[in-house]
Amino acid sequence: MENEKEEGRIPSINNIDDSITKINDEWEQEKEEKLVNLIIQIVVSTTLKEYYETSNKIPTIQSTGAE
Repeated sequence: MENEKEEGRIPSINNIDDSITKINDEWEQEKEEKLVNLIIQIVVSTTLKEYYETSNKIPTIQSTGAE
């Protein structure tokens, strides 16, 4: 009788372990996606900032020497 109870518990423990593993895998994937999105946001923000800083310069008028 005890063996039957123990055998009955093993699949439920395996199911719990599988569920925990699945949740952990999903959590890790979500963290990786957030990290990638953060890196993309930093790169785009930096690129736009550099573009804005370089394109916003007022061109200097060069003298032609016709004075």
